[in-house]
Amino acid sequence: MKYLFSLVFFLFLHALADAKIVMTPYLQSVTQTSVYVLVECDNSAQVTVMYGLTPEYGLMARTEIAEATTAKRTTYVHKVLLQGLMPGSRYYYQATQGKSISKVAAFSTAVLQGMPFRMVWMADCRTGTAVFAKISRNMVAADPAVALYGGDLCHSAKYAVWKKEFFIKDQLKLASQVPFFNATGNHEGWEQNTRAFMQNPSSGSRTQDYYSFDYGDLHVLCLNTMVPYAPGTPQFEFAKKDLEQTRQTWKIVMAHIPAYCSGGHGEDAGMVTMTKKIFEPNKVDMVLAGHSHFYQNNLVRGIHHLVIGSAGAPLYTPQAAAYTVTQAFDYNFAVFDVSTATLKMRVYNAELKVLDSLEIAK
Repeated sequence: MKYLFSLVFFLFLHALADAKIVMTPYLQSVTQTSVYVLVECDNSAQVTVMYGLTPEYGLMARTEIAEATTAKRTTYVHKVLLQGLMPGSRYYYQATQGKSISKVAAFSTAVLQGMPFRMVWMADCRTGTAVFAKISRNMVAADPAVALYGGDLCHSAKYAVWKKEFFIKDQLKLASQVPFFNATGNHEGWEQNTRAFMQNPSSGSRTQDYYSFDYGDLHVLCLNTMVPYAPGTPQFEFAKKDLEQTRQTWKIVMAHIPAYCSGGHGEDAGMVTMTKKIFEPNKVDMVLAGHSHFYQNNLVRGIHHLVIGSAGAPLYTPQAAAYTVTQAFDYNFAVFDVSTATLKMRVYNAELKVLDSLEIAK
C-alpha cells in the first residue's frame, strides 16, 4: 500500500511538471475590488496567479473553477478570482501551472463613482480574422479600461473555431490587459465552450446566463438572447427588477439581437417588447447590439438603439427606417468616454475613419 501511494504521488508530480498553459491568460468580470483571470491549460491541475501593485506581486490566488472544453484532447479553462484590490488601480499578474508560466501582464480595476473612464465595444467578428485583428489593435491603441462585446465571437460553438476566429493574437493582447464582458450571440450559442471560455459576474440574476454590473457611474444590463426573454420568463423579470433598482447615472443595455434595426435581420419582437415594457419606463440611455453586420443609430422614443455589428463578419446592407439617424455599410467598433456629466461615443471603421459620433448629457 505504501509503495502504491508513493507511485501515485510520483505520477501526480510528474503530470504536474508536464502541465502546460496553452493560451495567453485573459480577464473578465472586473469590479472595483476584484477580477477573474481565465487560464486555459491542458489539464485540470491547480493554476496559481501571482498579482500585486508591482511586478513583485505579493498576493496569490488559485483556481476557483476549472471548466472542460470540447477540444479533441480536453483542455480546461481555469477561472482564478483575484480579490482585495483597490479601485481604479493598476495591477500586475502572472499565471503558473507546474513549470509553465505566462508572461507578465497588467490591468486596471473599475473606477469609483464620479471618476471618468473609457470603454470599447465590438460585435460579430466571426470569420473576418484579418479585419478583427486590425480592430483589436485599434482598440488596444484606444487605451480603454474595459470592453463590452456583443456576441457572435466565432461562427460556431466548435472548439477549433473559437481558437481560430476569436482567440487570435491581437485579441488576446487586448483581453490580457482589458477585461471584457460578453453578450452571447447565436453563432457561439450558450454552449459548453462558451460557458468554459466566459466567466460572467455575480449579480441579482444568480446565474451565468445573463447578468448586470456597475462600472463607475455606469450600470450595464447584459441580456442573453439565446435564453428565453419573453414576459414572465426569469430573464424578463430579472431585467425589470434590475433596471428599477439601479440608481446609477447612466443605464445601458447590451444584447446580441437588437430591438430596432432596419435591414439585415431587422427588428426583434421580443426585444421591442422589452424596450416598451422595461427599458423606456426605466429611462435607459442606450441599447447596444450586433447581429446585423453594419452600423446603425436608431433613435426610438428617446433611446439610442445602436447596431454596431461587424468587427469582421460579412457585411449586410442597411436600410434606413423612419427612426434611423445614421448608418454605414462598413466594419465598425466604438469608443465610449463616460463621466458623470456626459456619455460620448465615437464609431470607427477598421481604418479609423469616424463613422458617427454621439454625446448625451445629463
